[in-house]
Amino acid sequence: KLNRHNSLLKSGRIQESLAEHRAIMAALAARDPQLCTQRMQEHFSNGLEAAV
Repeated sequence: KLNRHNSLLKSGRIQESLAEHRAIMAALAARDPQLCTQRMQEHFSNGLEAAV
């Protein structure tokens, strides 16, 4: 949890994270499981990268 919090402190990361959440929600609304999986993987990867 601390890494997640710290990753959001990186400049611009909050806006990026919100955009990623919107993309995930759009994929869910479109009922596209492959796109949703892709968006989730990208979100996790970006969060880990920002935490390092």
